Amino acid sequence: MSEEPVIGAEEAEGEGAEQQPEPVIGTAEEEAPGGDASEAELTEVLRETLLAAHDDLTADDLLGESVAEVRERYVAARERLEREAREAKVPAGAPGRFAPAPASAFEKIREGLTRLNA
Repeated sequence: MSEEPVIGAEEAEGEGAEQQPEPVIGTAEEEAPGGDASEAELTEVLRETLLAAHDDLTADDLLGESVAEVRERYVAARERLEREAREAKVPAGAPGRFAPAPASAFEKIREGLTRLNA
């Protein structure tokens, strides 16, 4: 059998290769170095991303000091906007927006004369 090269095997087999732990997303603030600054940066990035992705949101909709607060405000704002959109919809087949067109020739003549005299 022939030996096939394994991707990343050089690093594992090398004598000086150091294994670094993979970063964990969502670690507690005590574990993350400089937790306050990184939390503030993440909050601002999340706010900017959401504002860029949704034209109907304003900066006031996404106020908050932490990522969790901004996310809660985002969910509340989306629910409010969806509710307003549902309330603003006009049901299909809404009653007469326009006067019905006359059906017979006599009614058409009467309608035309009424418009001339008006």
